[in-house]
Amino acid sequence: MAKIIIDPVNRMEGHLGIEADITPAESNGFRLNPNAQCRGNMYRGFEQLLKKRDPRDAMVITQRH
Repeated sequence: MAKIIIDPVNRMEGHLGIEADITPAESNGFRLNPNAQCRGNMYRGFEQLLKKRDPRDAMVITQRH
């Protein structure tokens, strides 16, 4: 059994990591075990600001200058 760790996941805002165990499959290739994990390492709180708002408000509230 081998382990794949992708941390950080590129092209994502913030910090996201994925960890998965793989085992050789009966046929060609590999298969992922059901205990793969995805974790966010950073919480910025924008989700709380955007609750119960129009989705279009996110462009203005979360923009960077």
